[in-house]
Amino acid sequence: MLPIEALQSRIANSELGQQWIMHPLINKDVWALIDLGYTKEELAILGRQYIYFNGLRLSWLKLLTKLTVLASVREKHSFGTIKQRIQTLKQLDKFLASKGYIKPEILTDTLLLEFVAGIKDCQRATLAYASRLWTEEQWLKLPYTHQKYQRSTPQVEIIPEEVLYQIYENLELFPAPLERLFRLQLVLGCRIGEMLRMPRRCLKQEDSQWFLLRWIEKQKHWKYHQIYHGVAELIQEQQRFIDLQFGNNSNFDKLFCKVSTNSQNQTKNLGRRFNRKQIYTPDLLSESIVQNWLKDFREESDLRDKYGKRFNLTSHMFRRTKASIMAYCETEDEYIAAVLGHSSLDMLPHYRQRSLERLEKEAKSKGYVDMYGRVTSFKPRKRRYEKLAQLLKVNTTLGECHRPVMLGDCQYRYACLSCHHHRVTKEDKPKLLADYQLLQQDLEKSRKAGQERRVIEINRLLGLLKARLEGLEELENLNRDKVNEQKA
Repeated sequence: MLPIEALQSRIANSELGQQWIMHPLINKDVWALIDLGYTKEELAILGRQYIYFNGLRLSWLKLLTKLTVLASVREKHSFGTIKQRIQTLKQLDKFLASKGYIKPEILTDTLLLEFVAGIKDCQRATLAYASRLWTEEQWLKLPYTHQKYQRSTPQVEIIPEEVLYQIYENLELFPAPLERLFRLQLVLGCRIGEMLRMPRRCLKQEDSQWFLLRWIEKQKHWKYHQIYHGVAELIQEQQRFIDLQFGNNSNFDKLFCKVSTNSQNQTKNLGRRFNRKQIYTPDLLSESIVQNWLKDFREESDLRDKYGKRFNLTSHMFRRTKASIMAYCETEDEYIAAVLGHSSLDMLPHYRQRSLERLEKEAKSKGYVDMYGRVTSFKPRKRRYEKLAQLLKVNTTLGECHRPVMLGDCQYRYACLSCHHHRVTKEDKPKLLADYQLLQQDLEKSRKAGQERRVIEINRLLGLLKARLEGLEELENLNRDKVNEQKA
């Protein structure tokens, strides 16, 4: 058996361990977050003051868990990640104790793989991180190799179009400041902690351009981002609310304040929050309060997905939805990372893949051909979210118009064949062929009548129709090849 004293000796001889083995917190089971370097502002936003290790029964695993937390803090990982790591290692502690494996030297790869099989991908990542850390520092080498191929693609939880519709229809249920908070989070793609930290005087104007001062959590610094004037107007509306509520000279320096109700017992009144008087105080709005409002909101508005199942809305989904929309609109990865404040591009391929999977699914059901005869595997890009774009689609006599309504009046009205917003599908082929034959007949008559300008116009239309028909033929060949590949 590896005595706890031997483990402590190994730790004391390691590069990191020698710094931490005498740490004032190492022998405590309840740690104050402020002692780990968190500011009072961060604690107010988190709505948490402490982390707990008293659920761990194996002394060697408890010590390694504490060291893992110190390493995570040193590497500036988020509180959510740190909390996840503690919960996963507590779960490992419970699993090992139930199996009777209380000594680290008798652990086996088979046993750890059994544990891994019953946990989520994010928890597997915790075990991989801990195993790598313990091995590199020579604290303990687990007989476990993290296998990347076992890890499925991360579930990118975004808000589906049908649910986003319901949210926008019911946003007015929220008190006005919270409504503005969630509208801004979806537009900006900020983490909720970044939104709650946003300063009251966060705007600056240079000529006609507006800039917003944002805290970038992963990079730990403030940065100005250029924003659309409509976003600036929404922020100014919230600034006026704070000024009116607490006075222009108030010391409260945040854009969003604490929102509560006059209920004495909030836990017994879930779902009734929207029917009570709101109380605004010049205090930081915490993440836990935000999530409680969202929990009540999804109940009050009865959010459901297309299968009729209850949709569990969280604030982080607004951020992920922003990323997914940008990926769907073919925005460059580097720009998405800059907007979202990502410290790396690691997560972006998952948004991109999610978008591609949706487009491929569309392509299987319906392919499009544009005015140049090019086959497109998906519908033209929209300035609104996917389902909203369906409302903008207009059926024409020869195909579909996908022109966004915000472009103003249509200059090609009744001349869809000349418009790059026009698309045709294989269902339109019979009508296109019929029109092509009629135009050929008109062309022959015009030539005989010596109508030169009419001949030029008909030839132009024939060219546009021919390009579309050739594109549809190419689309049919592509679909045929796919079927043959699947059979093979």
